[in-house]
Amino acid sequence: MPRPAVLKDVVSHQAKALNTLLPLLEQRGVHCTIPNLFVAEGATISSLCPPQTGAQLAGMELASDGTEAESSSRCLTLAQRASRHRLCRLARCILELLLLEENMLQHLPLDHQFTMQIKDSIEFRNICTHMALQTDDRRFHQDLNFAQECLSQIITNMTWDTSSKACDFCQTAQEQLKHILQKLHED
Repeated sequence: MPRPAVLKDVVSHQAKALNTLLPLLEQRGVHCTIPNLFVAEGATISSLCPPQTGAQLAGMELASDGTEAESSSRCLTLAQRASRHRLCRLARCILELLLLEENMLQHLPLDHQFTMQIKDSIEFRNICTHMALQTDDRRFHQDLNFAQECLSQIITNMTWDTSSKACDFCQTAQEQLKHILQKLHED
């Protein structure tokens, strides 16, 4: 399969995972400023999601402006608050990764071959779907750990893959991937 087709499939599965996470964020009381993405066949992530600045991405935080949000957040345990922050961080990182992958689709020549594994993106999408169905907090936290590990693996593989390419864009992409990975593991 040619590289653009594989990368488009990878992006599609990851976008579906993000679309699964957005209602989950809302359900768990996490207010995010990112738009809903509904990936249609042949659509690009940039046509569905306007490029966001770092300030806009940083705007994805727990709802804490209104009195209702403040009173509900006071009732949360420390573990629930941490879980919300991790879920928000996961959504932020997948969005940044999607935007980077879309940029790769637009800027890399066709002769650049990547060894991206579509199975990793499918697994990530499936974990996010399973996580969204969880009502038990313990199982939800397990799925959140699995999703974070899977996304970390995807980013690590892409970082390694871009490091083996000799082009300016790949070097920039590698730095961006390292930054996303670092943000994914922040505490």
